[in-house]
Amino acid sequence: MATEQRPAHSPLGASGAERWMNCAGSVALLRELKFDSTDDPDYRTLGTAAHEAACKALMEHLEPWELVGQTFGYHVFDQNMHDAVLMYVNECRQIKEEFPDGREFIEHKIDAPEFHHEFYGTTDWGYLVGRRLFVRDYKHGEGIAVDVEWNPQIMYYAWGLLRNLPDVDRVSLGIVQPRAFHGDGPIRVWELDADQIRAWAIDTLKPAMDRTELDHDLNAGKWCRFCPAKLVCPLMQSLFGAAMQTDPKQAGSLSDEALGRSYQYIPAVKMFIKAMEEETFRRLNSGHTVPFTKLVQQKANRVWKEGAVTRLVSALGQDAYTKPEIKSPPQIEALGQVGKELAKELAYKPDAGFTVAGLDDKRHAVIVKTVQETFAGAASA
Repeated sequence: MATEQRPAHSPLGASGAERWMNCAGSVALLRELKFDSTDDPDYRTLGTAAHEAACKALMEHLEPWELVGQTFGYHVFDQNMHDAVLMYVNECRQIKEEFPDGREFIEHKIDAPEFHHEFYGTTDWGYLVGRRLFVRDYKHGEGIAVDVEWNPQIMYYAWGLLRNLPDVDRVSLGIVQPRAFHGDGPIRVWELDADQIRAWAIDTLKPAMDRTELDHDLNAGKWCRFCPAKLVCPLMQSLFGAAMQTDPKQAGSLSDEALGRSYQYIPAVKMFIKAMEEETFRRLNSGHTVPFTKLVQQKANRVWKEGAVTRLVSALGQDAYTKPEIKSPPQIEALGQVGKELAKELAYKPDAGFTVAGLDDKRHAVIVKTVQETFAGAASA
């Protein structure tokens, strides 16, 4: 009997976990439209090429510089790709050097049909030493920096390894993302008990996977950013339509509850607009005529011609130069240990005032007192 042919990427795979765990209906929508399970930049050609190069370096014990000039997929391994891949390769190798004689997993296939028939994928890198497991996920994308704590994608990968490693009691999870800025740096690590991941798999992951087979409700949020169906999603279109038809002047008449409910959909509407802009540009750039739009030359500032510096300095002397500026704290830290110590001693974060954030933001909420509460406190004093 012929075996069932599964897609290369699971409809309930790790890369789309944030989406389908929050929006169960997206799975049925993508299936109906015959769309890929994700449009995550890491699944596009540049990210795939960087992963292939990193895998080759790790598997064949090569230094990344030895790969410069080679072609991976549609991309030549250049200096920019080298610098990013080098950080990831070094992170993996430093762990091996610190904890030798372990068992390494490189681009390791994970599968758990007894858990769920659509649980499968590929873990970037894992390393088992004693009762401790290291898992590292490489992200080549430079757009959105992701957190490591309770990140469903890397926890999915970790459980895929843990299910065959019952003796492991401690797990180190790490995301290596060299090309995107994050306050915690390009390598973010989180360590937790293995049983926390096992419990998450049973209590959170499995119910979410089962729910996609029964629940076709759509739910918009930040997880829409990599959904391939966001431009044709009925919920996204209705939210955009509502935003188009709403009079901004009426916002002041909304109750706090109504305002909060509307506010939570702002990120999803922004993603819809961005996707619409990108699709419009793609079509115009391909020769299509999109009504009410046109392709124009981007505005650009003037730049000096080759050889202009010599002429300018000769004619104007030091007046041709701007005054030198001190580097920023992150730039000073990048100069080495001395720079890090000086930045720690001399830099500070000034008070930039308040801004609005969703409840999932990690920062502490600021409670502002009303005028009545302020004066009441003064009176009682």
